[in-house]
Amino acid sequence: MAVPSHHLRNSLQTGVLVLSQLLLAGCARRGDGGGEIGIGVALDPHRAGMQSIYNGVQLAVDQLNAQREGHAPARMIKGAPDVSDPIRIAETLRDNPAVVGVVGHPESGTTLDAIGEYADTKNGGRNAVVAITPTGTSAALSGANHWLFRLCPSDAYTSRTLAQFALDSLRAMRASVIYRNDAYGRDWSKSFSDAYRQGKGTIVERDPYLAGVTPWDAYAEYVKKLKPDVVLFPGSTEDAVAALRAMRAVGVSTPLVGGDATSGLEANAAEFPNARYVAFFLARRATTPNAKAFIAAYRAAFKEDPDQRAALAYDAAMIIARAAMDVGPDRAKIRDYIESIGGSRPAMDGVAGTIKFDEKHDAVNKPVVVVQVGK
Repeated sequence: MAVPSHHLRNSLQTGVLVLSQLLLAGCARRGDGGGEIGIGVALDPHRAGMQSIYNGVQLAVDQLNAQREGHAPARMIKGAPDVSDPIRIAETLRDNPAVVGVVGHPESGTTLDAIGEYADTKNGGRNAVVAITPTGTSAALSGANHWLFRLCPSDAYTSRTLAQFALDSLRAMRASVIYRNDAYGRDWSKSFSDAYRQGKGTIVERDPYLAGVTPWDAYAEYVKKLKPDVVLFPGSTEDAVAALRAMRAVGVSTPLVGGDATSGLEANAAEFPNARYVAFFLARRATTPNAKAFIAAYRAAFKEDPDQRAALAYDAAMIIARAAMDVGPDRAKIRDYIESIGGSRPAMDGVAGTIKFDEKHDAVNKPVVVVQVGK
């Protein structure tokens, strides 16, 4: 199985020895799970498209264990399979002494719901545990919590990039914005609309939708009437497919550009070859040695290409493990270690780009690309 770069491999081997010595010394602080690095994964197990997050974390765990030489093993710890509530998921992972850090939640709304539990605010932070959201993009997450970090760019940055793309590359001066009515969709649509208007574009429609409730045929007829140059869609893949099918049914061929949550449109490339979406990682465009090694290992393990959720979840798991290996299982020290990445400690080479955090715990200088499906 492929492994991270030579530098990362040496660091991991050294870190495992340090962690083993600390565990043998009998550390009894929160995060000491009896000699293992427990990496929690916080997500709704019933949401479509979440398996790649599990896959990314599992690959990180497998690679860590392949190099541990009999020392402290890493383990992925999932929430209960019948629990979807983000607060209950967060409580369960926080109260598990084996968990030294959490990958998740993948959505902005569920992350905002759960961050107080990870910080253990009810108990003055006594059992707090760090959480790294791989794909939560809301501006509200910036600096929201002492224990929360994120790896992807914020909606504010991403939507500005997309507004410029729509104006410059698509020559689209009139835009319809159809957004999911939650924290992600509202923040994204507002940031895009502000940036688009600043670029002299016109927003002809800005309407919310509710998954499973919105009558897409009515929305399609309205888009047909408005005749925008582009449709912006900060929503889910499943809803984007329903919207595209409804628009095609009434003869609308207006280009649709989705937010990062629509990366699953790749599976519908033959049906919607002109659809686009925002991506923070794309396997077919990877160029760095770390990314190529990750892609090869992922393909070997799961027989498919990794998506951006898998790549960012892998990076989040590796950050947590590296921290635990360097400073031991103490959760507060792990949090401090992660906060120092790109500051007092060097930036890390992740598979989805260089990792360093600013004072608001946002990853800085992360790549954003607009991708046409299948290309």
